[in-house]
Amino acid sequence: MVFIKRRLTFKNKNIMKAIKKIIPSVAFLFITALGMANGMDLRIVPNNEDKSLVFQYENLTTNASLKFIDGQDNVIFTEKLKDKSLYTKRFDLNSLSTGTYFLIVEDAIKEVEYSITIDDTNISIASKSVKSKPVFRTTGDMVYVSLLNLKKDKVGIKVYDDNERVVFDEVFQDDDIVGKVFNFKKAYKGYYVIKVQKNDEVYHERINVD
Repeated sequence: MVFIKRRLTFKNKNIMKAIKKIIPSVAFLFITALGMANGMDLRIVPNNEDKSLVFQYENLTTNASLKFIDGQDNVIFTEKLKDKSLYTKRFDLNSLSTGTYFLIVEDAIKEVEYSITIDDTNISIASKSVKSKPVFRTTGDMVYVSLLNLKKDKVGIKVYDDNERVVFDEVFQDDDIVGKVFNFKKAYKGYYVIKVQKNDEVYHERINVD
């Protein structure tokens, strides 16, 4: 577990009075993404004798799903994975045409995509890509945002009100873990959208204030 203490303030001092009531407070950030990522086991083992793949995944998080698609995004196989369990699946690829296919595993904190090439005689794993996803955690009036950012890419966090006005904007540089906490206790009623952007990846979380 990593605890970070940081003073959070708006950069724009001219935000109207109503909007100023959303003030990120001084707090300890409970960042769980790093520990969750370290507990994952995702492997594909090729078996070229009968053109099969054996996929194993230890699901320690929640809302995990598996999808196998072809190069035209046609879904060949999809399944929801049980929480906190070891999953094993064998894929028989003998009936598939030659070409490129993708095995995609997505859970609460990241998406892993394997590119698989099938030719006349064998199969091979061409590439693997990993995209970390931000974790949004709501506790009462507090919203915690954390993102595992091992490549230290530039990350931007914005908050919009229900009139699409930007009420918070901050850019993080060279942080391997990005964390922010927002206190909506004194915010005006309505909905707000937290936007997290890393390169061309954009994620949104809608917050309703009653």
